[in-house]
Amino acid sequence: MVTRIALNISSLMLSQRDAISRLFQDDDPDTIVLLKKQLVLNGDDSLPDIRQLANADSEIVARHAREVLYAISGKKAASDLEVLCRREEIPVEEACLLVSSALTPWIDIVECRRKIDAWGDQLSERCLTGGGDCVEILTSFIHRDLGFSGNADNYYNHRNSILPCVMEDRRGLPLTLTLLTIFVAERAGISVHGINLPGHFIARIGETYFDPFHNGRILSLEDCGEILSRQNVRPSDTHFEIPDSRDIMARMFSNLAHSYEVEGATSHKRMVERWLSLVTGSDL
Repeated sequence: MVTRIALNISSLMLSQRDAISRLFQDDDPDTIVLLKKQLVLNGDDSLPDIRQLANADSEIVARHAREVLYAISGKKAASDLEVLCRREEIPVEEACLLVSSALTPWIDIVECRRKIDAWGDQLSERCLTGGGDCVEILTSFIHRDLGFSGNADNYYNHRNSILPCVMEDRRGLPLTLTLLTIFVAERAGISVHGINLPGHFIARIGETYFDPFHNGRILSLEDCGEILSRQNVRPSDTHFEIPDSRDIMARMFSNLAHSYEVEGATSHKRMVERWLSLVTGSDL
């Protein structure tokens, strides 16, 4: 039986996703092992079907599909991310998408990038035709039109720190919501900077501070001081400096490591801590 499956596996992959699903549920372990090996050998050609199966209703099918995806693209993404983490200047958007490919390889990051591009185009049109304050147009688009807001009810869920998951759920942490705002605004020619306040990441356009976690609420310096005081930190000019890319990624990895610790996902926590050590230099 295994030999027959080996001879027909290519046709199964190309045209019979349901057949792959049935084979993933086969009682013969050798059949499943052979199927996985062949899917991995086919590499990127397997991805569309396997991504579909990774979200199957069957827990067994989804688990096998995700294991294949980790082997095809997850390991490579993790390796590529390590290379980026060793750079003096890290391309943050690329790093965010590699994080997703390494941890959730069943998500199509090409489609995610297309969606950010489309949102940037829509925002650009709003800016050209809407008039008014740039910050107001941006926050209204992100939070009212697209529906993004902070996930206060499930704050420590790892999905809040993975950009494509945030895009799907329309919920996230202060950092990822700010980064998404930056990426969309950049495509519309709007310069937005993150501000790495202890305890709460916020955004800035010019001299205007705002909070993507709380639907783009405008923040005065006194408001920012209150955020710092909740962390028992006295405000200083250094808190309002634009963070470099390594600081941003370190905060993201710290958030993810904590989430995976809460969730008991030990292997993912170790992977993220490895990236954290690279951006902080603690691996040296």
